Amino acid sequence: MPKIVDYDARRKEIAEKTVAVLVRDGFRELKLGKVADLCGIGRTTIYQYFRNIGQIIDFALADVFRTLNAEIDAVTHDQGIKPTDKLLRIMDYLERVAILDKESMILVLDFLLHPNREMPGVGFNVQEHVRALRVGLERILTIGIDAGEIRPLDPKSMAFTLFSFVEAATVNSILYGNISLEDTLRDMRILMEGLRA
Repeated sequence: MPKIVDYDARRKEIAEKTVAVLVRDGFRELKLGKVADLCGIGRTTIYQYFRNIGQIIDFALADVFRTLNAEIDAVTHDQGIKPTDKLLRIMDYLERVAILDKESMILVLDFLLHPNREMPGVGFNVQEHVRALRVGLERILTIGIDAGEIRPLDPKSMAFTLFSFVEAATVNSILYGNISLEDTLRDMRILMEGLRA
């Protein structure tokens, strides 16, 4: 009797294991055969899901930003939350992702640090999507300033600064491994309180 496989779930599993190999071993050691072995499938079977490593990375990057954007959009469009609280919730969420889901964020940071890396199959523009996240933060800051909830400041510069905290949390969680989520969130909240008007 044939085995029924959830195609989308299998693609997600392959992408997650590919990112794990990439984070552990680097791009040079990332081979389709290694990923197939980790997934418990043959190399020829993996071609039913992806044509090459680049296509897997492209899928993984799109999945990371799909998840980030869904959460951020839900908070952004919630009319029952003040702009300052929206900003706090989004930053809390991004810091959690940076520390708890570091493999995905390492992938994003790697593509930010190497924007000209050529990899067949990767068409996803990480720079553009990170820029969109910053623009979202900038928009919330502007709304908060206009509402008198956030002190007057340059929203573009502050959005860049806030996102740099997320990048720093990712790097620190990689370098030091034992970074405290609670301490990081506490410190972020203290800094965010300084934005209130």
